[in-house]
This record gives sequence, structure tokens and C-alpha cells, in this order.
Amino acid sequence: MRLKIKRKVRTSSSEQWTLFDLDQADDSNGPQNIGKVDLHYDSEMVYATLLIWSELTETLEPGTIQAIIEDLLDEMIEPIGVPADYSLDYFSPSLESYKFLTNFEELEEDEEEEKESGTSSNGNRWP
Repeated sequence: MRLKIKRKVRTSSSEQWTLFDLDQADDSNGPQNIGKVDLHYDSEMVYATLLIWSELTETLEPGTIQAIIEDLLDEMIEPIGVPADYSLDYFSPSLESYKFLTNFEELEEDEEEEKESGTSSNGNRWP
């Protein structure tokens, strides 16, 4: 697995990353979406929530999740000025059960366009 991180959102105290496996292709031949990370920074610690889709975790070899976590931690706490202490919550929900909800019109329009094209930004196929 070759992990690719794409920053979706960045504020002064938080980030959201989408995770991809460059060794797997999705239905549109792009890298396979394998999960996401939400990060929150304060002056003393980095707080992270990691989601890796259960459809992927079912096929991974032992130790792979730990290796992904270690790679992500390197990315999270390596920058100068970011605290080295961290707290990470890990979940493995089904991608089928993942829902994106918003009342922001631009994001709703993006979701509608993705529905019409048959794909979503998180790799879901729309019925």
C-alpha cells in the first residue's frame, strides 16, 4: 500500500485529510479512497480522529493499520511548531454507512453534481 494524503480543509487550528491507496484504483481509475483524518491542534497536543473504511480493513494484512497510523503520526507531528504529543481515535466504519450532510449551498451543489456523475468525493457509488 502506498498512502497518499490529500488535505481537504485547513484552518488555523484544524485540518481534514482524505486518505488514498495509490496501489488500488477506484471505479474511475483514480486512487482508491481508504478513509479520512480530522485533526485539531492546540498549544499542547494534536487530536486526531482516523476513519479507515471497513471494506478495506477486512483485506489488510496484520500490522498494516498500525503502519498507516505511524505514517500519519509522522505527518501530523513532524512540522515545526506542532506539539509532539497526540491523541488519536481510530474507527473502521463501513463506507456504505458514511453520510455527508451540509446546509452550505456550494457543497450541496458539489454533492448533486457527484450524484449525477455517479461518484462522490469519498469514493461512494450513488444508486
